[in-house]
Amino acid sequence: MKVLVVYSHPNPKSFNAAILDAVKDELGKAGAEVKVKDLYAMNWNPVLSSSDFEQFSSGKLPPDIAREQADVSWADLLIFISPIWWYTVTAMLKGYVDRVMGHGFAYEYTETGPRGRLTDKRALLITTSGADEKTARETGMLDALNTTLVQGIFNFCGFKEAKYKNCFAVPFVSSDDRRRMLEEIREFVRNNI
Repeated sequence: MKVLVVYSHPNPKSFNAAILDAVKDELGKAGAEVKVKDLYAMNWNPVLSSSDFEQFSSGKLPPDIAREQADVSWADLLIFISPIWWYTVTAMLKGYVDRVMGHGFAYEYTETGPRGRLTDKRALLITTSGADEKTARETGMLDALNTTLVQGIFNFCGFKEAKYKNCFAVPFVSSDDRRRMLEEIREFVRNNI
């Protein structure tokens, strides 16, 4: 199994970094081939620019996008790890999707409408939030995340399967609760590779 992990958090000591470590550990135990994209460490440019569009229209890909599309093509499973800020993933991760999962690569338009092209891929989305589960449900945050991320990205791009797990109230729970969350993440990964 070939796995591309796309990680987005600016703090290398964050709980998201602990999630990344747990994910890499479980993938290693399973013998997976793994590539990790730490978007902040890479200094990834999340801005889809007019220059990008000019290159697309001339049949070229900017080199950074070409590299990322090659790695997405290589992978059987993509795992995205991000905190939830303002009811969505980081701007850095959203910019990765904007630039890499582009028209002609991740989807195309047909006579019957859009069609996803990444039909041989599966995805896991792992997020953290300050909101507890009750608040996230009552405010519609979970519905919004499912619509914009699972349906709006993975289903739209044709992924054959996409699963989502959020760790709730991370800044407000005990260290024991966070350890339990990491065990749940490990199980989530083991059950889906």
